[in-house]
Amino acid sequence: MTIALLQHLAGKSLPLTLEGGDHADAVHILLIAGHVEAEVAKAVRTPTGWMNPTAVVSAITPSGRRMLRLFPPHIKGPRASL
Repeated sequence: MTIALLQHLAGKSLPLTLEGGDHADAVHILLIAGHVEAEVAKAVRTPTGWMNPTAVVSAITPSGRRMLRLFPPHIKGPRASL
């Protein structure tokens, strides 16, 4: 999911606020890996565990751009035969 999120972010105007635990967690992973510059809200304890409610992505780093070149988005549609 993190690479897919990085690909999604590359097509958006930044800064971008993402809400929801799964999205914020994925941004946190991208931040730790050095692929984005972001602010991740402090985790909140819920009855089912901990969750990061929001994240604001301000930029994709050169490392993130390199990852985008290494892992381009999959082309949708019929697969070409080899």
